[in-house]
Amino acid sequence: MGAAHTSKIVNKMDNSQGSENSNKSEGQLRLNSSTRPLSIEGPSNMNTNEQRTTQPVPNQPRQPTNLQGLLRYAMEATNSQNTNESQFQPMDEERKEFLKQTLSSLSINIIEELQKSLKVLSNVVDLRPDDDTSEHEAALETIADYVDNIDIANDFYKIGGFSIFGPCLNSPHSGIRWRAAEVIAELAQNNPFCQDRILETGLFPTLLNMIDTDPAETVRIKALYAVSCIVREHPMSLKYMDINDGYSVLLRAMQSSLKKLQIKSAFLLSSLCTKEGVNDLKSTLVNMGLIEQAIGLLAMDDLLPEIRDQLLSILDALTTDDIPLALQECRRPELNFQSTLERYVKELKQEENPDQIVACNRILKKVFSDQDANQER
Repeated sequence: MGAAHTSKIVNKMDNSQGSENSNKSEGQLRLNSSTRPLSIEGPSNMNTNEQRTTQPVPNQPRQPTNLQGLLRYAMEATNSQNTNESQFQPMDEERKEFLKQTLSSLSINIIEELQKSLKVLSNVVDLRPDDDTSEHEAALETIADYVDNIDIANDFYKIGGFSIFGPCLNSPHSGIRWRAAEVIAELAQNNPFCQDRILETGLFPTLLNMIDTDPAETVRIKALYAVSCIVREHPMSLKYMDINDGYSVLLRAMQSSLKKLQIKSAFLLSSLCTKEGVNDLKSTLVNMGLIEQAIGLLAMDDLLPEIRDQLLSILDALTTDDIPLALQECRRPELNFQSTLERYVKELKQEENPDQIVACNRILKKVFSDQDANQER
């Protein structure tokens, strides 16, 4: 039901209230001059100190789309009336119908909706490259809208929903591939049960390969989003990253010309490096050349601030006494890391970015303080 219908209800309430106030008032309208607006004189039996200033009709409440919105709508509609003069009245048919339809729209059987979408997607494997996929894409979008709730995500697995991922991720249609990856991301985010079940499907290598080789940019970005949601806060998935050379995929993604892919890969690497008790992982990444790659990216003039911040976080996490090789890499003269950090300190002061200034100074102290002291001697 549209906003126009809601407006009718509000106008009807306002007209009814205005008529009631008019019957109670014994004042009259006075026109003092041709340039002054009309004013309304209060009832003669009202104390002048208690006269109330007429208020403009407030903006009508937004039409509710869920139960919380319906409650808010009811409260705003009630507050817009004069509570001192409110009276209980029978609800007119128009308002009854409006509330009936609103409540009906909220009564959705989510499992049935998910099953309908799965039925639509059951023939994905049969789609040809030139087939219309709008219905299948809409089904995946419907699933994504619901499974961000952990309980619904788990129920989606129980009704056999994970069976669609293999055919969808291998579809010739990029619109189906990236939407399937997005559903996986929604299922896995902060949900250990679904993270385990997704790893059991054997599709983790498929997602990594999509990041590396898919011809569609959106597919690559969404596949990395899915991998990030599977891996973060889930130690078991790190074994899958190691077995399937996932860290090399992230390093290559960080060198990509796609800015979103750079940002997401840098963010994931930063998240992994800043965890406690992952020195083995840090050493692996240092041996793979992450230090050199991060410093090289930092030296670029057109580096996005989002990527810069994640790179500084990575280097801050890797430069510890527990990983001597990381310190050695940072001190390689050809990388000019010290001058890069000093330049960033100056630039970050202009941006008023104190956190990153602290990070730069901390790295400078850890990596170069001993060298500076030796030079002074």
